[in-house]
Amino acid sequence: MNKADAIEGLERAGNTINELHTRAWATALYPTQHGWGTSIAWMAAIPVLSVASVGHLIGSAVVQQLPPSLFEKLPDIGKPKGP
Repeated sequence: MNKADAIEGLERAGNTINELHTRAWATALYPTQHGWGTSIAWMAAIPVLSVASVGHLIGSAVVQQLPPSLFEKLPDIGKPKGP
C-alpha cells in the first residue's frame, strides 16, 4: 500500500459517509413520505453517522501527516524477518 492509495480509500469512505448522512436527514425529515418506521430508523442513524464523519475527519488528517515511507513498511509488519 502506498500513501496515495490510502488517501484515495479514505476519500471514498468519506463520500460514502456523506451520502448516507444526507440520505438519513432527507428521510428523517419527511416521515409521511417515507414512512414513520423508516424515518425513525434514519433518525437513530444520524448520530452514528455524525460520529463516523468526525472519525473520518480525524483519520484523514492523521494519514495526511504520516510520511510516505511508513506506508511502504506497513505490509511488512508482522512478517518474520529473512535470514
